[in-house]
Amino acid sequence: MILLLSLALAADPAAGKAVFEANCTACHGIAGDGKGPAAMALKVKPADFTQATWWSTRTDTDVAASIRSGKPGTPMSAFTQLTDVQLSNTVAYLRSLAKPAP
Repeated sequence: MILLLSLALAADPAAGKAVFEANCTACHGIAGDGKGPAAMALKVKPADFTQATWWSTRTDTDVAASIRSGKPGTPMSAFTQLTDVQLSNTVAYLRSLAKPAP
């Protein structure tokens, strides 16, 4: 995770968008709002990355760990195949989706 933290400064949200679109949209939706086509069938709904309130309780390191390791008890599976750079870029992209808090 130390590498991830150092890469956060140089993270590329555009590259993260490509990773997100290839791996995450089925559940999280193309807009990152948790309304992907598979979401309807899930008991535990996917995170809505567009909500500032969701981000208010999570650090980039927390989000990266959830992507890398999955979330037990939820449909969120581990994406261990992602490199540290891909992971950092993806977190940067996800954070860019958040709408400002009201």
